[in-house]
Amino acid sequence: MEELINEISEKTISELKRLKKPLYPLYYKNVFNNILKEKGVYENINPKLLCEEVNISETFLEKTQETIKHVDEVSKEIKKDSQTLVEKIEPFDAEEIKEAILKFNKNIFSKIDKLEEKVKSLQQELDKVYKELLIDSLTKAYNKKALEKDLNEILKIGKQKDLNLVIAVIDFDDFKNINDTYGHLVGDFVLIKLVEIIKRLIRKEHKLYRFGGDEFILVLNRVDLKEAERIIERIVEKISHTVLKYNEHLIKISVSMGVTKHKKGDTIKTLLQRADDALYEAKKEGKNRYKIKV
Repeated sequence: MEELINEISEKTISELKRLKKPLYPLYYKNVFNNILKEKGVYENINPKLLCEEVNISETFLEKTQETIKHVDEVSKEIKKDSQTLVEKIEPFDAEEIKEAILKFNKNIFSKIDKLEEKVKSLQQELDKVYKELLIDSLTKAYNKKALEKDLNEILKIGKQKDLNLVIAVIDFDDFKNINDTYGHLVGDFVLIKLVEIIKRLIRKEHKLYRFGGDEFILVLNRVDLKEAERIIERIVEKISHTVLKYNEHLIKISVSMGVTKHKKGDTIKTLLQRADDALYEAKKEGKNRYKIKV
């Protein structure tokens, strides 16, 4: 048993180094658990002993950010009030009082400056954590929570008019065969590489989200359908001509995409349903293609 544990640990560390990920639970969960599956010991392990990602409450983060903002505002008010007090004291009436207050002011300003530095540092850390809550830990695409957040904001102005917004559901063809043939580690490697390819083919303002498993959502905001179609064509063609190498394995893969354009009054559900219907047609017609449904 000790040899098995050492082998799994070494393989996990080696894989994380190859993926350039730190040795931290948030990152090694999927790698570690997949290795356990491949070794056939996953089913026999108490679920409590498996690696789980740290789950930080978004509400807690928002409250913490509100607290930081409040502390920052109060510190600025204290500085302003102290300065006002000094200015009100005339030197010919109370020179000693003014000197004492100036000394007090200098001391309290120094403490507030240190507090503000601490608040700024904490705010930066919280911003980083909040962003990580919206990122898929494996592929570095945005996650489902981010998709809902972003689309809800965009669709607020789409209740009364059509928007230049195109949604594409992306599904990697026969992806299950890769997992079954080569194992989940190779499957994860393929997902990571394909996400990198797609990101290189879209603009910074466009976003890719991992919706679940090997299904992704591409949100092309502020583009018309014609421009979006050119982007989608490039993605399908580029991936179909890509061969990925993992150790001795050469892996070819293709994608099918279902595409739709926003219509006045659309919700997240109606948008995704139309795109999903289009994806079904693309799969039905032979895969490695895209279909548009408006």
